[in-house]
Formats: sequence, C-alpha cells, structure tokens
Amino acid sequence: MSSRVNASNRASATNKTAISKGPNTGTVIDVLLHEEHERLNPSGADVYSGTDVSEVGACLIRPLSNSVSAKDALIRMKPYDAFTLDLPLVGETVELLYVGRTQYYRRIPAVDMNAGNAVPDIEIALFPATEPKSNQAASYSTTSSTGTPNSSGDSDRETLLGEYFEPTQTNALKFYEGDKLLQSRFGQSIRFSGYNNEENVLAPTITIRNRQNDMSLSELKQYDVTEEDVNRDGSSVVLSSGDHKSEFLPGTVDDSGTCDFDTTPDNFDDYPSDLDGDQIVINSDRIVISSKVNEMIFYSKGNWGFISDGKMSIDNGEDGAYLNFNGEFTLNTNDEDVFVFGGKTEIDLSGEYTTTTNDNDMYFLGGSGKIYLNTDSDAEPLSRGETLKGLLEELIDAINKQVFPTPAGPTSVGPVNAPVFESIKAKLSTMLSTQNFTE
Repeated sequence: MSSRVNASNRASATNKTAISKGPNTGTVIDVLLHEEHERLNPSGADVYSGTDVSEVGACLIRPLSNSVSAKDALIRMKPYDAFTLDLPLVGETVELLYVGRTQYYRRIPAVDMNAGNAVPDIEIALFPATEPKSNQAASYSTTSSTGTPNSSGDSDRETLLGEYFEPTQTNALKFYEGDKLLQSRFGQSIRFSGYNNEENVLAPTITIRNRQNDMSLSELKQYDVTEEDVNRDGSSVVLSSGDHKSEFLPGTVDDSGTCDFDTTPDNFDDYPSDLDGDQIVINSDRIVISSKVNEMIFYSKGNWGFISDGKMSIDNGEDGAYLNFNGEFTLNTNDEDVFVFGGKTEIDLSGEYTTTTNDNDMYFLGGSGKIYLNTDSDAEPLSRGETLKGLLEELIDAINKQVFPTPAGPTSVGPVNAPVFESIKAKLSTMLSTQNFTE
C-alpha cells in the first residue's frame, strides 16, 4: 500500500504544476460509468429528464479557466472518440476539444501509466476554497481570487480517483522504430512492430499482452520501461514472422529463466529448434477453446503432437470415434499398464470405436506394464500362440509315444490312431493369428 501512496503522491507533486496552466484543459469531477448514475437518473434537485444511455462515458469537467462555477452548473462532456474510448479518472486533467459548437474531452498522456495525471482531492488542490452554491458565485469568486482557503466546505469536495480504483504500478513499454502501441493503465497492451528482434531487421510482429508480469513489477521502478515477456506475462498472443524468434518455454519460468516442464517431445519428429518465421504463439495459465454450435477443425500440413506433464483424456459423448492414421500406429505407455475397454475407461468413447491404419502396422507397447483387453482383472491371462502350439506339439508327440504295461508285456509304441494325432498336429499352425501378436 505504501508504494501506491508514494506513487500517488509523486503523481500529485508532478502534476499540480503541469495542470495549473492551459486554456483548453479541464479537470474531471465525475465519470458517468452507467445509465443508473445519479446524474443521468437523478432524484432531488439535480433533475435530468429521462435516462440517455448515449451520455454513458461522459464526464463532468471543470475547465481550468473556470474556478467559480458550482459543480451543479458544470456541463457534461462526451469523449472525443467514443469508439476507442479511454476513460479518465476523477481528478485527471484532460484536453478539451471543440467540434463545431460541441466540446469534447480527450485524455492527456502521462508518465504514470496507471493513474495518469490524476490528483486526489483535485478541487481542493487547485481551488482551495469552499465550492459555492449557485447563488454564491460572486463571493466565491472573491475568495478564489484572493487565494484565501475557506476550509469549512472542503470535506464535501474531497474526492478519490474513483469508487474502487486504486493506484498501482504499471510500466510503459520499450519502443522500437516505427512501432504503433496501444497501452492501458492496467498493463494490457497491443504492439504492432516491425523491428523488435535481436537483429532489428524487418519482421512484422503483433504482440498482445493482458497483464504485466510480477517479476518486472518487483524489479522495476515506477517510471522504468519494460518489454513483453511471453513466458511470464499473464496471457500472451504473439503473431510473428521472419527473424523474430519467440523465447517461449513450456510451463512456468522462474526468475533465472528455467522452466518447470518435465516432458520432452521425444516422439515428435523434426521438433523445431527455433520458433521463428510466420507463427502464432499463445501462452497462458489456462486456454479454453470451444465451438458451441458447429465443427471444430484442425489442419496441420506438418507433424502435430500433444506434449503434457499431466494426463490426457478424451470424453466423447455420443457418436464414438473414427481414427484413420494412414501409417504405422504406436501406443507406448513407458512401462505403465494399458487398458482398452468397451465401456467407460481411461479412453471413454461411449460408442463404436474404429482405428484404421490402412494396412500399416499398429503397436500397443506397455513395456513391463500390463495390457488389459475389455477387463481390469488379471484373472484370465491371454495365451501365447507359438508357445501354446509348441506345448500341444509336445503333447501329441508324447501321446504317439505312449507304451502301456500289460500282463502279457508292454504294448507297441503309440496308439492305433496315431495318424489322427499327427493330422491334428499338422494343423496347429492355423490357430496362430497372422495379424495380432503378443509378447
């Protein structure tokens, strides 16, 4: 809080002298933020006929050339450009512009990105005398001209910068030649730049940032300049080209520049070594993409992949899934168990599930983990085809070599129907699948 107070005090000390001059300036006494504002939908003496929503965004402004009019006598002024509205704070000094006979306001750039040139208790700071009632303008003029403050009414003229606005630190952005910048008092910004890269060569880039990162706020002073940080800022969208190389790192990046992301893209073929060229980088704590009525379509001319430190799940509600890979398919769980269910599972399709590789091989690799098909129990293990075939061959050979002792002596070797057993043995290979294999 002390830093906010100090910032506000510095702004006040800096701006009082600056705003005390200028014929086409005025101070904001009130900002009409909504149609329920008392000056639009009033009760009592300040009567305004009906609610005019076109007045929302207007400000009650005291021109600096007018130190005598009562507040109720001041006029509302609309913004000069309502389509790129930049609302001032109470206590901020604005420029007054005429278009025809109508006067409008426009914010004045200030070194303090957050509070602008706003001064708390602006009426007291600039006009240290009791604000007159409408029938006391003459006496107020005399008091004002003598500079003798009349403190009896100052409490009625004390003003904060707004109902809930609190001054905080916001640092302006560093410039590159030819830049066009849109910056708000809250750390949001849009930069249209051509040369913000290491070599300062032409590489058109648009950088959208929602919040200045905490590290820069703690390390920079109030009026230092900063630069966007795609890794640490609240949320970022960067559309870049050419030699503009993104410094993006996955996960959370600490003060030393190290990220906490553990998973590496080992299975991603030709993962780019540098993130440059025409590209879009989106980075935030959470990203939600939704198509509420129609299709969601993804195209990728090159490779595509999902890389995550967490768990991947697909909950497909109604129509199942059709997967056509047109190439070799490998599922590798790195020694963890693999479950393939027809009902609710780690992969829950709730419908018919088809995987097509178009005559290419398909691999489900569990490593030392187990693979479960339509069960989560190990009560019924699968048999190994070649092993079972070999055991049955040994069994048939043993049957064909049987000799039974009798009172008359041992029987001949093998049963009389040994050829039948040999015929069965010759057909054992037909039980082996030509397309499905296990360990």
